[in-house]
Amino acid sequence: MASTGFHRFSHGHQDLVLAVAYNSYGTRMATASSDHRVKVWDRNDKTGQWSVTDVWLAHSAEVTDVKWTGPFVGEYVGSIGEDGLAKIWAEDVNQTVNSGRRFKCIYQQVTATGAPYMSLDFKNLGTETYLAVITRDGYLSVCEPEDYDDLSSWRVLWSDYLVKTPSRTEETGFRLSWHKEKIPAWPAVLAGLDKKSLSLAVATGSNVQVFRTDKNRKFYIAATLEGAKGLVRDVAWANGSMRGFDLLATASKDGYIRIYELHTPGAASLSTSSHARTSDDHKNGASSSSQSHLQSAQLTRSMITKKLASGPQGLRDDGTGAHGAIRQDAKLAFELDVHSGAPWRINWSYMGDILVSTGDDGTIRLWRKSVDGRWLEAAEIDASKDS
Repeated sequence: MASTGFHRFSHGHQDLVLAVAYNSYGTRMATASSDHRVKVWDRNDKTGQWSVTDVWLAHSAEVTDVKWTGPFVGEYVGSIGEDGLAKIWAEDVNQTVNSGRRFKCIYQQVTATGAPYMSLDFKNLGTETYLAVITRDGYLSVCEPEDYDDLSSWRVLWSDYLVKTPSRTEETGFRLSWHKEKIPAWPAVLAGLDKKSLSLAVATGSNVQVFRTDKNRKFYIAATLEGAKGLVRDVAWANGSMRGFDLLATASKDGYIRIYELHTPGAASLSTSSHARTSDDHKNGASSSSQSHLQSAQLTRSMITKKLASGPQGLRDDGTGAHGAIRQDAKLAFELDVHSGAPWRINWSYMGDILVSTGDDGTIRLWRKSVDGRWLEAAEIDASKDS
């Protein structure tokens, strides 16, 4: 870091920048602003400099969040705004750079409750794409395309209020984060969790609920992350399923960043040979025997898709013990008193070994796990000064 430094540049928006998102390769960046606009930037591989590809009026109010889809479906940009809309934008490379017409809205969704959306995130499972959005009054919607090759038409898989509707004067911090990897942690799979389970962490007040899907693609609460003494303002799910447990972080108004480990009960008794087979699936894809399982899963998925076309399914009964669903134990592993004010946003590096945080004190801090298992500050950047 000391040798390369950090590239500082003017964002050029006419108001505050409220969200920043990078694509999967870190070569493109999208910024969302209170000026109602979204900008897409591209990095020059030779110079490392960033230049604007296009800027456009994305919403009729503040743009509060922006995300990229994964690379295997083409790169699309999703945005939400205070106008109560969620939008998906597709790039038209035939349009001139910086023409304001290079990104076109191919889909928009109106909030179902009248409250604006507060957070969105995409999940890509191979060529499948899923979208999760949550409103300021705690109404979560999980959607999938009608056709995975066409992101211009979506249907709702599940939607529901996660908490009692807060009052208009109450501060809320509903945020969400998909588990981005293809396969869940191997002990969970060996314990019975569906290999293609969708996993979503949602901040609801001072807690975080971890939702997963069973083999029928119905959501259930797998675990709850507790311990925060204030509003949870952000949640982030780390990559690294092969560590044997999931790693999540939260940023809370009480001034702490908390790191949680999500463990599967009875993991120590699981067969090491089964572990090896699951590891091969992670590294090399499905074997010939698992290929037949994959084909069967795809057939089941097709049947489920037809069933879902009739409308939203809703959260399943948590007492049914559905096939492919397991409960997990959340362990509060570390509490980091990181900023002189409260932390606002957190994010993991692609490998899940570095945690980045920003807060009220205007600094960016990087955290890395030490040899003895503690999380230590690796760097601090004052965002208000040159680095």
